[in-house]
Amino acid sequence: MSDKHQKHPPLKRTPKWAFHRNEWAVYGTTCAGVKSFFDRLGIALAPTRLAYVDADHSEEQQQSFQQIGKKQFHFAQPLEWGEYDDRLFNWPIDAAIVNGNHYPATRQIVIINSKKRDSLLRRIDQLTQIDMILLAEGESAPYNFLTDKISAQTPILRLDDTAGIATLLQDKLAANIPPLKALILAGGKSKRMQADKAQLAYHDGQSQVAYLAGICQELGLETYISRSHEASDAPYEGFPVIKDRLVDMGPFGAICSAFLHDPTAAYLVLACDLPLINRESIVTLMQQRNPSKYGTAYKLVDQAFPEPLISIYEPKVYQRLLRLLTLGYACPRKILINSEVEIIDLVDATVAFNANTPAERDQALAIIQGRAPTQ
Repeated sequence: MSDKHQKHPPLKRTPKWAFHRNEWAVYGTTCAGVKSFFDRLGIALAPTRLAYVDADHSEEQQQSFQQIGKKQFHFAQPLEWGEYDDRLFNWPIDAAIVNGNHYPATRQIVIINSKKRDSLLRRIDQLTQIDMILLAEGESAPYNFLTDKISAQTPILRLDDTAGIATLLQDKLAANIPPLKALILAGGKSKRMQADKAQLAYHDGQSQVAYLAGICQELGLETYISRSHEASDAPYEGFPVIKDRLVDMGPFGAICSAFLHDPTAAYLVLACDLPLINRESIVTLMQQRNPSKYGTAYKLVDQAFPEPLISIYEPKVYQRLLRLLTLGYACPRKILINSEVEIIDLVDATVAFNANTPAERDQALAIIQGRAPTQ
């Protein structure tokens, strides 16, 4: 029997949110009331980055597209814009607050204000996951028509309790941090080493790939081995494989291939040609991870640039990787240099020691064994 024809390549897709993986549409008040709520929340949640999604209320024809830093981008004519643009645009931020009078979102915050009761009732079908009820001044309880939309566990707060609202949302954000997985790079050709670097045994007879993967697994990380597109799909050293889908693009292609495998996860990326990476350095990287940024990386204190292959890459960097590829850049270090990344100073330079030749392999073994290298 012939294989079933597949029209599109098999790709994992992100969940179908409207604007962001963390999004709340605010219902039950005026447009000005939603904007005021957002402004107060933005201050209370700082440095968490919030985006505000609203309709254009101005009568001017000129459309302001975005302000980034001190730059403002204006267009004489409105841009063609669709639902995919909405989802692409807000990846760098931490959460989106949406004016529910104009646009729905996957999660909702409902304000109880009797002046807007009928407006809320007209949008009842958009209330699919209410995360909190906020009582405006003079209000004492949710409307009866919300009974089937909430539960006894749905938080009910006063609208002016900004601190309490911020705490609840911060808890929601913390619970929705992308899961961290490990990606051990073992797809190189090892030409200079004249032997497979992934199979070199630096630690108690273990291959380097098994050593690194074992540490990551012990730390509770779902661990994958990155291999070339020509490799077998079978597990490697007992761990599942992610094959390169961007052929002959080195670590950059391996990282992109991991996001093609699961675009909702963050990846702790470790290279097999860094034999002095240890459990402590991996734990420190995990503990200081900053999911609000594009990644978290070590940088030697006496060097200007981060180490791209002892780093965590957040899912928000996936889109950036592919966009920078269209500009002709496929270097993970260059991506980190030109993106907002959490930097950890690495005082012990040996952790980042790179072994690509037999001489460097012997030097690494000498350091591990605690003796001076043979001259």
